[in-house]
Amino acid sequence: MYSWIEYEILGMSRTDYLVLYGIIAAVVGFLIYYSYQAFRRFRFIDGTATSKIRSAAQGHVELKGLCEWLPNDTIVSPFSQSRCVWYHCTIDKRKRCGKRSTWTNISDECSDHLFRLIDETGECIVDPDNAQVIPELDRTWYGYSPDYRTQPARTNSLLAFGFGNYRFRERLIRPATQLYALGWFRTVYNNPSDEFLAAEVEELVNQWKIQPQRYLRDFDIDQNGKIQQGEWRAIRAAARRQVLSRLKKQKQEHHLLSRADDKRQPFILSTRAEEDLVKLKKLKAYASVMAAFMLFSALVMLSALRAPLPL
Repeated sequence: MYSWIEYEILGMSRTDYLVLYGIIAAVVGFLIYYSYQAFRRFRFIDGTATSKIRSAAQGHVELKGLCEWLPNDTIVSPFSQSRCVWYHCTIDKRKRCGKRSTWTNISDECSDHLFRLIDETGECIVDPDNAQVIPELDRTWYGYSPDYRTQPARTNSLLAFGFGNYRFRERLIRPATQLYALGWFRTVYNNPSDEFLAAEVEELVNQWKIQPQRYLRDFDIDQNGKIQQGEWRAIRAAARRQVLSRLKKQKQEHHLLSRADDKRQPFILSTRAEEDLVKLKKLKAYASVMAAFMLFSALVMLSALRAPLPL
C-alpha cells in the first residue's frame, strides 16, 4: 500500500531526506509547544474568576463590562472615520513574481488610546498596549491606491473580493460594546506635586491676608498688630496643613488594567464571551495535539524506512 512512499523516500538524496526529516521534526516540536501554550491559556481563562471592579484584588484579574471613552475624549478610526475605543488598521501591497503573488505590509497603525471598562460597581481605565485583541468588527477590502482616504470600505463591491493591488484591513471595538478583559489590575492615586502644593498654600495665605483680623490674629504672638517673619513661617505651616487635609479628603483613586511585567501572563481584550474563548482555545489545543501525533507517526515511519543517521 505504501510502496510508492517507500520508493520516493529511498530515492531521495541524503541531503533532501535530512532536510525533510528536520522540517517535520521542527514542526512537531512547534506543535507540541503551541498545544502546551493553548492548554495553559484556556485553563488560565477558565480558572480565573470574574471580579467586580470595586472589589478586584491587585494583580491578575478577569473583568467584564461595557467599554467607553474617557471623559471629554473621542477616538476615531483613520480608515472609515468610525467612532471606536480601539482600532487596528493595516495596508498591504501585492507583489507579483511570475505567476505568484505575495502581500507585503506597508502601513500598520494600532490604537494606543486609553479607554474605560465599566461595570455596575465602578470603572477601570484600560491600556490596550500589547494586548491580544479580539475585536467586534473585522473587515477587509481592496483598492488601487495606498491612500485609504480614496479607498473607503465597500463590502458590497468588487473591491471587497480581492481586486486591487492594495489590501486594507480595519479592526474595531466600538463604544458600549460588552468586553471581556484579562490582565494586570492595579489602583493608582492622585498625589499632588510640590509645585501644585506650593501654589495652593500661597493662594490660601493670600486669602487670609484679605481678612487678617479673622485669620491671622491668632498668629500675632506679641499682639503688636504686625506679622513678623517667624510668624509668617507659622502661618504658611498652618496653611500647608489645611491644604494637605483638604487634598486628602479629595484624594481620588483610579483603577488601571494593562499588561503585566511578566510577559508570560496573558493580556486579553475580547468582544467574544468567555465561554467562546475557552472553546476556541480548547479546539486549537486538541487540533495541535492531533497534528503533532500524526506528524510524529510520519517521523516513525520515515525512520523505519530509512534511518536519518547511520547506525
